[in-house]
Amino acid sequence: MHADAWLRLDPRSEAARTLTGEKARRMLAPFLAAARGLSEAARAAGVSRQAMRYWVRKFERLGLLVRLRGPGRPRWQSAAPAYLIPFSASRATDLEEWLAERAATDHAALLRAAARHLEAQGIDHLHFTSDPRNGGPLTRPADALGRVALERDLVDGFAGVLELSPADASALRRDLAALWERYRVRHGRGVRLRVYAHLVEEKSDAGDASAVAS
Repeated sequence: MHADAWLRLDPRSEAARTLTGEKARRMLAPFLAAARGLSEAARAAGVSRQAMRYWVRKFERLGLLVRLRGPGRPRWQSAAPAYLIPFSASRATDLEEWLAERAATDHAALLRAAARHLEAQGIDHLHFTSDPRNGGPLTRPADALGRVALERDLVDGFAGVLELSPADASALRRDLAALWERYRVRHGRGVRLRVYAHLVEEKSDAGDASAVAS
């Protein structure tokens, strides 16, 4: 992105502090690429016209929205196509706290959905045994017959650390991104899947990079 394609906000400004909030960014997003009227922007953001009117007035006051002059209904456009928001404008004390806040909503929704799904399927035990791969403890949700959740096709999930070559780590990132994109554009009915996935590279005790999957 070219330097003139974004506007860097003053970290001490109310505009910067406002846009550290996810909801505010969602309300401003419809105006970034094109001029929109109130109703059109409200539909794009998934809120009522009255709620969008509140945000439009606030964004105008903060200099984030510009009202376009011309015939017909009023239309607004963002003062810039993109914004650079200094991290120091955030209320988080550090980057880790900011990332935790950002992921908290999705993670909490995932846990609620998984717990309800397991309860509905009669998963009311924990199956504890040794991991055949390394001999460590292995505990998974199970029913009264000892059938674990993965075996019953109830929860498709995995978490852990993968030790990979740089080539394989790059391939895994590409494969997951391609898989997500393939199904993201499809629209069907019948099954609603909540997906929560992260790949983060970390340094191992030996100093080598490892891919942490969750």
